[in-house]
Amino acid sequence: MDIRFTGQNLKITTGMKEHIEGKLPKFEKYVPRIVEAHVCLKKEKYFFVAEITVLAKGLHAFGAGRSKENIFASMDNAYDRVLKQLKKHCARKKDHYQKGGKSTLRAASRGEELVKAEAALGSRRPKIVGTSDFAVKPMSPEEASLQLEISKESFLVFLNSSTNRVNVLYQRKDGDHGLIEPQF
Repeated sequence: MDIRFTGQNLKITTGMKEHIEGKLPKFEKYVPRIVEAHVCLKKEKYFFVAEITVLAKGLHAFGAGRSKENIFASMDNAYDRVLKQLKKHCARKKDHYQKGGKSTLRAASRGEELVKAEAALGSRRPKIVGTSDFAVKPMSPEEASLQLEISKESFLVFLNSSTNRVNVLYQRKDGDHGLIEPQF
């Protein structure tokens, strides 16, 4: 990374350069290919102003800091602002790739799994052997539970008299009954 320094109304010392040069390489954690960084240090009346500009591929980050005490506090403020921008950019980039990349890969692998399962079944697919017609009777879930108890079937389809919708009551493994109420 190329770091350039500019000073206006003040002389840039080696201590100032070392302070920033020690911090700027940490930016590469968030944006790996930083082309250049420009640090501008100014003295305006009673304030010390530091501006940091970072250029990378597809990114231009700028942060300015201002302090009355000393130039180092203003450099730290500018550094924090640029760091915040780089973290935000990195998070957006990760979200973008997770939305498109991983979900499509997952969907593609599911499709491959279905094709493999279909090939493994071959001609052993289950067939529909018979059908039976029955009248859907309106009743309450309690009545349906009693009907299921006296029948030899493991489920019962009925018209719920309170909601006027078709429901399914089934025998659970623990001996209780489960109720399925479809929502359309």
